[in-house]
Amino acid sequence: MASVEERLSAVEQEVHVLLAKDALRKVLSRYAVGVDSKRPEILRELFHPEASLIVPNWNIEERGLDALMKFFENYWSRFDNPRRYYANEEFTVAGSRAEAFMYWHVTQERDGDSVLGWGSYEWGFQLVENNWLISKEVVHILAMTTLVDGWAGNSTLSSL
Repeated sequence: MASVEERLSAVEQEVHVLLAKDALRKVLSRYAVGVDSKRPEILRELFHPEASLIVPNWNIEERGLDALMKFFENYWSRFDNPRRYYANEEFTVAGSRAEAFMYWHVTQERDGDSVLGWGSYEWGFQLVENNWLISKEVVHILAMTTLVDGWAGNSTLSSL
């Protein structure tokens, strides 16, 4: 049987991981609010100053807070009324670093058309002064299409 100290240490580690996962969910919820309501001040609070944002399907790789904000300004100029949703999240916490994987779905508008998209996120986080910050965001787009074009078949991926 493990000693009291070993058991206490294990419980403390479990509590750290559970609290971290809860805090990370709050960060991602704030991220969704920031992106969907077009509020750069929220996003600036959530990203690490040296964070990266990668969208392989759009050949985008940005580094640093100012570059990320320019990416979001461009996104907001292209899409209106976005609403994103997360599913099947998986978190890994290791000390002051964490990673997450999840699927996403977005509904938005472009030039009067309803646009649907879905794919997956890969996230990296870093704990800085007791705040979890996003250090990496990779957006994999599986589909981005309008209602008119639909989503059946292989032609669903778009550079919208």
